[in-house]
Amino acid sequence: MRRRCAALVAAAALACAAPAGASDGAAPAGADAWVSRIADSLRIAHTMSAHAHVDVDNPGRNQDFAFDMHMLRDREGGTLRTVIELREKGDTRSIVNELIEKPGEPLTSWYWDLQKRRWVSVRGVLATDAFADTLFRYEDLWLVEPTPRRKGRSAWVEHGGRRFVEIESEPYHYYQRVVTRIDPESGLPTSVRFIDTTGTPIREQRYEQVTLVDGLPFPTVVRLRDLVAGGETTVTYGDVRFGRRIPPSFFDLSVIDDRIRRGVDPVPDPPDLPDLADRPRVAPPAAAP
Repeated sequence: MRRRCAALVAAAALACAAPAGASDGAAPAGADAWVSRIADSLRIAHTMSAHAHVDVDNPGRNQDFAFDMHMLRDREGGTLRTVIELREKGDTRSIVNELIEKPGEPLTSWYWDLQKRRWVSVRGVLATDAFADTLFRYEDLWLVEPTPRRKGRSAWVEHGGRRFVEIESEPYHYYQRVVTRIDPESGLPTSVRFIDTTGTPIREQRYEQVTLVDGLPFPTVVRLRDLVAGGETTVTYGDVRFGRRIPPSFFDLSVIDDRIRRGVDPVPDPPDLPDLADRPRVAPPAAAP
């Protein structure tokens, strides 16, 4: 278990409607507008609590593992805090991690070191760093926004008798390009394909199940496949709530530290307080062109 050690708010116009061109048959809006649309549809700007189960299937069965995840997210001013508790199947201990994203500052990760029994900080975490020893990167799960994908081109594509938008990023990190396919009606991604600097597809991410949460669609099963070495990681979300009022103490490292040392759940479910007044409001789906 020791080795298992957002996003910007969409512009007001995008919060009220899909990007221009989503219903008139014209060329789709640019990549920047569609990334904002995805962030809006995923409700990145809102508080969130969720449980998830993660299955990691590596080549060679002795390397497979699974863990449960509990995530809390809140924004105070311009600071986004995300607390994540990971507990591997069959283990009684948890890894607790808090991501802190502040405008204009490097992403910082605080994690509870099981051996040293204290908090350790890592400043300058990259959005493309691996998440919890899985195939996912932080940006793939939108734990931090995939900002480089805002620079690129967009186009309409046909698949299975339906029309989608595809945005193709400019080169960044070790990618020649990242191609994201988006449902123009919901604004949610349906797949992401990662191409390395040699032009070889290396990973493919698919959003395999969408569930209504507070009456709006949200992807609850996300699978990422390694197209070169084999293997895959699947995240299945459950009990997802947005607009939940989460007490500040749930993000206080000293409080979490005390809970760990007392041997109680370090990241319990927040109490059932009245939800925030600014519950997520996402525009109704725009008609496909």
